[in-house]
Amino acid sequence: DHSETSNRLSTGSGMIYTLVLAALAVNAAPSTGRMSTRSLKNIPRRRMALNNRLSRKTRMNADLSSLPTGSTGPVPEFDPLNLAASTDEQQLKRWREAELTHGRVAMLSALGFLTAESFHPLFGGDITGPAIDHFQQIDDKYPGFWKALLFSISLFESYRSTYGWSDPTKGGGIFTLKDEYVPGDIGFDPLNLLEGKSAEEIAELKNKELNNGRLAMISLAGIIAQELINHETIVDTWREILNTEEKAALSLTDENFKETIKEVDPNFLATPKPDYDKEKVGELIKELPKL
Repeated sequence: DHSETSNRLSTGSGMIYTLVLAALAVNAAPSTGRMSTRSLKNIPRRRMALNNRLSRKTRMNADLSSLPTGSTGPVPEFDPLNLAASTDEQQLKRWREAELTHGRVAMLSALGFLTAESFHPLFGGDITGPAIDHFQQIDDKYPGFWKALLFSISLFESYRSTYGWSDPTKGGGIFTLKDEYVPGDIGFDPLNLLEGKSAEEIAELKNKELNNGRLAMISLAGIIAQELINHETIVDTWREILNTEEKAALSLTDENFKETIKEVDPNFLATPKPDYDKEKVGELIKELPKL
């Protein structure tokens, strides 16, 4: 019995070994018939994919001057991280679209912070305190407000996406802008500010919008950070700063304070001598609105 079992095991092992060798031989042999035809059919697709990857690489190092606006003094073509060198012009347009959109939202938000913290006629005047807490207050008292607002925003975003973004169902790329679309130009000009303007005047207005949007994004981040730290309205924070500065300025007129300061630093209260050309001050002030 023992010898018969061993023979069966050896026979089974031999069959398995033979099957493994046959499978390896088939895989190692050159493809013929149907497999060869399928591989030949895939060659154009592989070649097309390779060409697309190569073309994407060759389109890198986008030129900032390809954007119609945004490069202004005193630092034109500001790109300290050299992001343009690692992307293409399509991606550069998407970044400009995002910059404009977020800049517009930030300008409205900065104005909303100052207005809502000083004068809040909506919701019966029950919404008070720092603006960073208004969201929770409104949600507690009127939970349906944010749902309605989110639905309204989705309608506007849907319109914007069909206006400037490519349609993948019609041959366009995914998450790409139309070639003829100018970032930020969605045809919204209810006050006709661009009517009758020259190309140079329109470019100047667009640059002002970009610069103010950039400033608003930085300012809004500072306002939110400040309110998170002291949990006071930004107007109250400014008032405290001004009161502190006023007290410091009044202390300079105190005679005892002056004598104490002179003992520490005799030149502290001395009036500095101007080391600039007074005649050029007016010219420089005239240049400020252009920034």
